[in-house]
Amino acid sequence: MIQGTDMIKELLRKIPPRIRWCFCAGMLSGILIHAYMFTNKLPNWDDINNVGSFGVGSEFGRWFLKYVNPLDGVWSVPWIGGLFAVFFLSLAACMAVAALDIRSLTGAVLVPVMMLSFPSVCSMFTFMFTADCYAVGIFLACMAAWLIRRYRFGFLPGIVLLVLSLGLYQAYLCLALGILVCGLFLDLLREEKPEDSRERPEKKVFLAGVKTFLVLLASAVLYNLVARWIFPELDSYNGLSQMGQIDPARLPRLILRAYRWVAEYFILKPYSFVNGFARALNVICCLLAAASVFAWFWKKRLWKRPAGALLYLFLAACIPLAMSSIIIMAPDASVSMLMLYQYVILYLFLIAVLEQSLRAEGGLFGEKRLFSGVVSLFVTAVLILVGYENFVVTNEAYFRMDIAYERSYAWYNRIMERIEATEGYQPGDPFLLLGEYGLSETPDLLGSYAMDGERFDDLSGVAKETGLLTSGVRHNFMKIYIGVETPEVSEETQEAIRQTQEYREMPAYPAEGCVQKILDVWVVKTCEETLAGQ
Repeated sequence: MIQGTDMIKELLRKIPPRIRWCFCAGMLSGILIHAYMFTNKLPNWDDINNVGSFGVGSEFGRWFLKYVNPLDGVWSVPWIGGLFAVFFLSLAACMAVAALDIRSLTGAVLVPVMMLSFPSVCSMFTFMFTADCYAVGIFLACMAAWLIRRYRFGFLPGIVLLVLSLGLYQAYLCLALGILVCGLFLDLLREEKPEDSRERPEKKVFLAGVKTFLVLLASAVLYNLVARWIFPELDSYNGLSQMGQIDPARLPRLILRAYRWVAEYFILKPYSFVNGFARALNVICCLLAAASVFAWFWKKRLWKRPAGALLYLFLAACIPLAMSSIIIMAPDASVSMLMLYQYVILYLFLIAVLEQSLRAEGGLFGEKRLFSGVVSLFVTAVLILVGYENFVVTNEAYFRMDIAYERSYAWYNRIMERIEATEGYQPGDPFLLLGEYGLSETPDLLGSYAMDGERFDDLSGVAKETGLLTSGVRHNFMKIYIGVETPEVSEETQEAIRQTQEYREMPAYPAEGCVQKILDVWVVKTCEETLAGQ
């Protein structure tokens, strides 16, 4: 260090104040919103099975996970992984603010609040074992968008970052697409025709749009080449192996479907966790965004310039399409809330357009300071309330996961006590829990007081009792949380046990005789699978 030089102070001086505020707002809001998850261990089914690993990898096209996962330790530790993820999500918010050229302090603070509170982040943290990697993927996508917009040759490192982001989670290409399309729309608002030039301002934006499309296309192609080079036969789970292979005949229907998904989430048919007030706020945000689009169209007299009007309306239409472009990229995928993080673009777009509208020179309101102040306060209040509603539903979901874990832990404990109390059982003997509550008319014994659990059906990753009692989770749950490890019983042996007369005649838990030794395995019949044949 050079004598007399404060390196940290010098570094901070080079960072614009709005970016510093954005980062601090992201860290603070992220910790406050998700502290419940960070200070507890609230597992879902995947987290239980991957508490010491990053889960799926190259076979799903996510080949970069294995390089990012060890950065904060391989174990699914909520406080470490949570802070790591919040750090990178805050950096992602800074990149989004810079990419969209949001200059106001209010906008710079609202952007991270929206990005850290959006319900997809709740879904991400329910998969805590890989949440850190997903957060890095979001950061890389946002940083790529900033580089592409900021520098003439920024598309070169931008392509590399997009390929790496896709190698963590493929859906984040849609986030970069959304930011870039919003940026092009804002550029069209800012561009004015020079008095001494015949060049139309829309020409510059159009060429930038073509460049953006080619960059995204190159990123997707390069990613697919890398992914299939590393793992030639990608897993067909959730339509992944066909990702990017679009049938032109299906494209019009997929585009309409993408618009329908956005309209349903924000207006027509909200997800189960969106209450009436949150839905009203989303409707207001959509109306404000639409009103801004039409107001700017009128202010710039675009009907007098057909080419400019066409480009303007095309970009405006592309914003919701980009938000739901995962429908087009992976048409056969079962889209979950985890894959829809780019829906946050609506709020970022509203913030950026409002800021542009409020600027003294070239804004919508001109010298009408009172009116512009009222509009600014109203939009700010709406977005703060959106963030608050997200905060509430996120913590209610965490609380419901906490209850589900405690109930499941107690259930497994009682099961283990019953096994150990059975005459003839010796510690270390193999045992097996058979019977899926999802295939039974019998309640799972833990969900009789559901506590509004169905509200979170659409918030992917939020674990309820049944999700923690499935056969794919039981062995690891008992090994990790009960502390009982037993040799795994093969699928063939399990099926043979199911076919025995002895098992068929066994009563279901908690009746006397629900634990018996069959084919040298202690078997607990948890329920009658009465729906198995339907």
